[in-house]
Amino acid sequence: MTEISIPWGEQPLAAKLPASWELQQVAAPSVADASADWPEHLAGALGRPEDSLPLERLLAARRTGRIVLVVEDATRHSPLPQILQVIFRELDHAQIPRQSVEILFATGMHPPLTARQAADKLGADIASSVPCRSNDARDRRGHVRIGVISEPGGAHLDLWLDRRLAQADLRIVVSSVSPHLQAGFGGGAKMLLPGCAYSQSIRRLHLLGLTRQRQDQVGQAAADNRMRRLINAAGAALDARGGKTFGVQYVLDGADRLGTIACGDLAACQALLAKKCAADYGVVVENTADVVVTSAYGRDFDLWQSFKAIANVAGAARSGGAIICLTRCTAGLNGMPTVQLPVSPRVVRGFVRLMGADSLASLLTRLVPRLAGDAAFFVRLALRTLERNTVMMVCPTLARSGKGLVGLPMFETPEQAFAQAELQLGQGPKRVLFFPAGGVSYPILRR
Repeated sequence: MTEISIPWGEQPLAAKLPASWELQQVAAPSVADASADWPEHLAGALGRPEDSLPLERLLAARRTGRIVLVVEDATRHSPLPQILQVIFRELDHAQIPRQSVEILFATGMHPPLTARQAADKLGADIASSVPCRSNDARDRRGHVRIGVISEPGGAHLDLWLDRRLAQADLRIVVSSVSPHLQAGFGGGAKMLLPGCAYSQSIRRLHLLGLTRQRQDQVGQAAADNRMRRLINAAGAALDARGGKTFGVQYVLDGADRLGTIACGDLAACQALLAKKCAADYGVVVENTADVVVTSAYGRDFDLWQSFKAIANVAGAARSGGAIICLTRCTAGLNGMPTVQLPVSPRVVRGFVRLMGADSLASLLTRLVPRLAGDAAFFVRLALRTLERNTVMMVCPTLARSGKGLVGLPMFETPEQAFAQAELQLGQGPKRVLFFPAGGVSYPILRR
């Protein structure tokens, strides 16, 4: 039997594939290890920015101004405490008092961070000396209207962003750049929209990112991606309104250390790093497989984020094949509502195929208006995946609790899911693809 090694916290999880299954490829990202002295490389990049003055000069001109640091929330893997230590060396050198600095978690519509989560994310020293908060997407009074933004294709959006963010003299945006289901790649002004936006703007953005065509948007170039064009327009509109935005962006290596780093103009740095990210995390595969096994590593924080490991790699499974997602879900459901009905996943999938995924998605979004926006995107994507493939999830904590979603069977062990896939697909040889970092990588099909 072939054994695979699944990233699983401190120790990898070993799982044995059925004897008749042939592992045709371990579709791992081709990412070089970051240098051990990456903090010094980051310090150097702050002084050699893209299309911007160095951070030192920007801070010197704003000693009496307000500084907002925009950072990723708990769903993302980054060594943020070490990154902030480098940035705060610059702030201290410029004699910026801590009371003039605020940290804003770009949570979008994710749940706010608890005090414990914030301390873990920022490091105890910074969390105790600098005020921090999460974007409250439902608080309209806490956001200010920036104006209507548009992109060359004609789509437009009424942009509302966090009020104190918009009023800041300098905004320092700290983020990784990684593959994204709708925007092609994350990072850049995506930390502002949807990260620091009002719910109305967030929903509109995700609706505009929906496509009725069955095409993969993950890894898509900015020129072809409507959502990315709107996101970049939001960043430009915010700076045109007032203040200055400086980006600190990077592509992580396999151990969550900073590999490639770019600082300065948000859009320029994001575009530069998106190319590097495509080279590192886009994995060429020869052909589709009968079974795709994907680890949610990189996005295994909660159930909602873990779904990305399914959507990212769905194109690598043949029509009628199986997708098995392996995730720890350290935060469980994390406030995500679930629906359970006394029907089997096979019956649910049969109903989806009978109705048609797109027709059913349109019906659901009309009947349940609160599904508008980001939820509508995930509903449509999930139904399309169920229509085409058998989907299973291995998550020991959720399987033991009995929590989950209609149509998505939960298992405690990989072997249980493998056995169920055998029952669904029938006995005999199976071609298998394994994505050990499916949460942050995606397939590029050669054929």
